[in-house]
Amino acid sequence: SGYSSFGNSMFFISPNIVVNSIDVAEGGMKNVYVVKGELYLAIQDEMNGTVYLSASFPFIGSATQKNDAIKSAIVNINYGKVQGFFKEAKEKILAYYRQQMDVVFHRAETCAENGNYDEAIACLMMIPEELSDLHIRALQKAKEIYDQRDMAIRQREIAQRFADNDSILAEANSLIGMHNPQDALKTLWDYRPGTEQQDKQYAALVKKAESLVSAAEAEALRKEERNYQDEKQKEVREWNEYTKETAHQRDMDRREMQLKSQVAASAERVTHHRLDVDAQTVDALKTIACEYLRNKKIFVNH
Repeated sequence: SGYSSFGNSMFFISPNIVVNSIDVAEGGMKNVYVVKGELYLAIQDEMNGTVYLSASFPFIGSATQKNDAIKSAIVNINYGKVQGFFKEAKEKILAYYRQQMDVVFHRAETCAENGNYDEAIACLMMIPEELSDLHIRALQKAKEIYDQRDMAIRQREIAQRFADNDSILAEANSLIGMHNPQDALKTLWDYRPGTEQQDKQYAALVKKAESLVSAAEAEALRKEERNYQDEKQKEVREWNEYTKETAHQRDMDRREMQLKSQVAASAERVTHHRLDVDAQTVDALKTIACEYLRNKKIFVNH
């Protein structure tokens, strides 16, 4: 009937098939199975499982095999009222988000304050684009939270690097104390630029460890380190090449180029222009929201 719930949509069609009866009628050489039942469709959102509208579509089918009778019944369902069903559901969704405007923004702010940035973004991205003014406000707020999320990620990475470096420096210092400068130097290969104090300690440990080995051994270790670092960089490049993030980034780049090459202005692009938020950032927000929803348990609320 031209409707589906595939793609990065925040709303989905939930089907439920109920077979009410299976009767057997004599049909000469073979018995005939007569199946009666109903297909129930519900329009839900993935954020909280809210059901906006549901409808039933009765079906009946017959065949000489039970499974064939069920298949025949389902295939021949009459979807005559499905267009009105979707139209009514859309109106209810829009009305719901108009009424819940303050609740949605308050929930997003609370989530962001608690560090649940993905949930906050998902909450805001649920607001349909048809509610243009409200959708613009939601995108602006989501962009603010997106920037906070980036900052939090960077701070976590800095803290993790600091902790990793401290561990490396402590281990290298211990190995030097045990008169094992070769392994100390190898341990220091994993050190990454850190704080000024860490960098000074790193340089001092390298100098001390190299002073405890011969010049030829030090040069051999430097060569081995170069090979080690080259191999690490190669692994990182290969990993990035095959991660979903990189694949998604390439897709976003292609779409951005398509948007730039198109002259006709769609409603979404007009919104992006008013927001001064580029299409790639909006797509990133949508991706964060959808990933959060896919990994979240849904509780149905009628």
